[in-house]
Amino acid sequence: MTEANNRSYVGIDAIVQTCSKVYPDQLNPTQAASVVKYWLGGSECLDYISIYHNQGNDTSPAHWHYVTFGFTDLHGDGRVHKILSKDEVNPTSGYGFELTFRLRKSAETGNSVQDIPLWPCKLLQYLAKYVFKTGTQFHVGHHIPFGHVLPNLYSSYGDTRIHDLLITNDRQLKSFRTDLGSVEFLQLVGCFENELEAAQECNVAQIIDLFSTNRRTGGSLLVTDMTRQESCFDIIPNAKQMIREKIDKEGSQLGRVLARCAWNIEPVSANDTSFHSVSSIDLTFDLDAAKIFIKILRTRLSRGKWFIFDSLNDQSICFISTGAKNQGIMVNSIQQIMVLGMREAQIMLLPDQIDLCIDRLSHITNLKDEQTLPLKYEVPFHTNTKLFISIISSKEFSNE
Repeated sequence: MTEANNRSYVGIDAIVQTCSKVYPDQLNPTQAASVVKYWLGGSECLDYISIYHNQGNDTSPAHWHYVTFGFTDLHGDGRVHKILSKDEVNPTSGYGFELTFRLRKSAETGNSVQDIPLWPCKLLQYLAKYVFKTGTQFHVGHHIPFGHVLPNLYSSYGDTRIHDLLITNDRQLKSFRTDLGSVEFLQLVGCFENELEAAQECNVAQIIDLFSTNRRTGGSLLVTDMTRQESCFDIIPNAKQMIREKIDKEGSQLGRVLARCAWNIEPVSANDTSFHSVSSIDLTFDLDAAKIFIKILRTRLSRGKWFIFDSLNDQSICFISTGAKNQGIMVNSIQQIMVLGMREAQIMLLPDQIDLCIDRLSHITNLKDEQTLPLKYEVPFHTNTKLFISIISSKEFSNE
């Protein structure tokens, strides 16, 4: 076998070997494979999704464990992901992660191929298309407000109260490094809407910690039960009080989210390689992102912290308060809005502007649907500097 042929399987082999350490008795697991590979013109971005039977443990029930192949570089020959240059320091393989998902098995379900639910494979391919289209990377601590998507994928099995996803490290599959770069396994964990809202107010890690303490919310392996009817705040004594006390004491620890949002300036200078000041900026949020904005105004910016929205179009909006400290902060009380090309916008909100935003936008927290949208607001800064905020339907975002 030639060196090129050896190289073409190094990414696949490394993932298989990692999974084999957890599942030594399942060396040939069931796989959901794309009929036509992405690099041959197919529409599905992931080459494979392996599905393992996991017996669970003392705190987690038996479940199916889905593991993707394709977010990282499987081949090392440039057919999907770029070939690493020799001078790259601590490179990641492809996007740097593979996704996993653990789905609880019902008591009457067997272990045959016919018993395996395939809707999680559609979920993982859906997320892959989003990542490949936008270039956005997932990280531990991200959350995905999924709305109708997750219930629709599950609908043939019945109704579910699991509507959204939290992202954490897979509890069994360990990160590794090959010549193609580093790889980590990010686990998707299903949650209720009120659990997502709590994660947005404090942080994802605290909700994940709550889930891990009780078998009904997934236990130590964080198994998603699509039939769960009670939230962690109903199941775990004092959970809501613990979260509220932590927020009251420390403010929100959630510093970054992935959301439907965008920003625009006139004139556009997409190729700029350094920050420059602008006199006005237009921000656009969907309703979910706007509600997060209201929360972080109260729980982070009013407490001297910063917050970052990552958009679906590879843009970021960084809100910064006067007390925030970070090496990358470019704005100040005089130059309150600065942008880098069309990629990053930094906006400093002074205390009176934070209060003004809360006063003008707080009513949106009571909106239950998008029928009253669009909405538009203006926040005046000093001397001819203005911030415009529009709230539109999630369907109006082009990458939906």
